[in-house]
Amino acid sequence: MFRLRTTDFLRLNQAIALVYTELEPTTLFGRLSEAAARATRAETARFNGDNPDGLIGHLGAFPEARFLALPSPSLAAHLPNHPLFPTIMGQNYAQPLRSTTVAPLSSSTSTALHKEFYRPLAITHQLVVGLPVMHYGKIICAVTRSHRDFTATDKTLLQLLVPHFQAAVRLSQTLHALRQQVPPVAPPATPELTPRESVILGHLMRGLPDKEISRVCGISPRTVQNHLQNIYAKLEVDNRTAALCRVLGMAG
Repeated sequence: MFRLRTTDFLRLNQAIALVYTELEPTTLFGRLSEAAARATRAETARFNGDNPDGLIGHLGAFPEARFLALPSPSLAAHLPNHPLFPTIMGQNYAQPLRSTTVAPLSSSTSTALHKEFYRPLAITHQLVVGLPVMHYGKIICAVTRSHRDFTATDKTLLQLLVPHFQAAVRLSQTLHALRQQVPPVAPPATPELTPRESVILGHLMRGLPDKEISRVCGISPRTVQNHLQNIYAKLEVDNRTAALCRVLGMAG
């Protein structure tokens, strides 16, 4: 039986906690990428999945800024030629694979995908897993390093995270569906909330991100954050998801 060292176990638990920290659909896959990177001690992590055009597209990454300047169409066009792609897409279960297990490093680094996409990111070694998720088909999670290859322990840690990734996506989808049922009006002010806080809570229930709330209300993002912190304190919660659940529970 495979045994994790104490440090590996602690790192895994920290990653699992990170998975459920925030379930906002717009930032979910960036959060999941960070969890995958921290668990496996990877330099970068990225989630890809089917976009509306039926191509593999970018869902989220960590750190996100490293990927923003790169052409996603290039990734979509070349990814089917990746040595791991046919194997990952053909799996009936989520089994992480190292790129060097399927093809020699010299073969992977000679592809157009590597030259156009991975080389600018200094990506050499990859650990990839495909996981089926409702409404997304199969999502691909790839953690990467520039020098040191991934170990059997890294593979185990990533595989242990897979059911948590799937659960987080399902919870996020449920949260999004609940928000669609909320009419686009602010809830009535309560003795606990100021009129401005009630308006911001209404936008929160509609799923608007901070920047959009700032634009709609004509206030700065910092002021939005201050109002949100006051709302969280009054509702006795510490994040958006918990605030929404608390309000929906009160309404029920």
